[in-house]
Amino acid sequence: MKFKIFLIFPFSLVLIFSVQLIAEPYGMAGCGLGSMVPAWKNDIGQVLAATTNTSTSSQTFGITSGTSNCTTDGIVKEEQAQEVFVTYNRESLELDMAKGSGERINAMANLFGCPSHNKELGALVQNHYSELVLSDDKKDAKLLLSKMKKKIASDEILRTVCTH
Repeated sequence: MKFKIFLIFPFSLVLIFSVQLIAEPYGMAGCGLGSMVPAWKNDIGQVLAATTNTSTSSQTFGITSGTSNCTTDGIVKEEQAQEVFVTYNRESLELDMAKGSGERINAMANLFGCPSHNKELGALVQNHYSELVLSDDKKDAKLLLSKMKKKIASDEILRTVCTH
């Protein structure tokens, strides 16, 4: 009887822990480019994964695009995802806004629910760049989002296709 308990107990632990490992495709560092490296599942690897995710903005991009082990299944509410994206990509987003195109404009079009109208969104934010981006509100992501949403709402095409 004792022999059976000694066999059953270790196998049940293996079963329990393997189910937990299968349920989460990434570690404590979260989804992103760093989560794609299988060797980085230990503690030190998670630090490297988090550093990679942060330095490449792959986690934010992964969340908005649903890539790199990230999902777009409503873990973060739409408006919060927009605010997080603007906060962590502010400088790059402003450069793309000035150009009227770029990866961050495409990501914003996805976040606003109109990914096929990224060119129109780019043109809109480029035309109104000076109104949207002021030096005194550089840190306020909510204010920039609010201004962008007002411009989208006033645009004949974008207000009908973007769900902002």
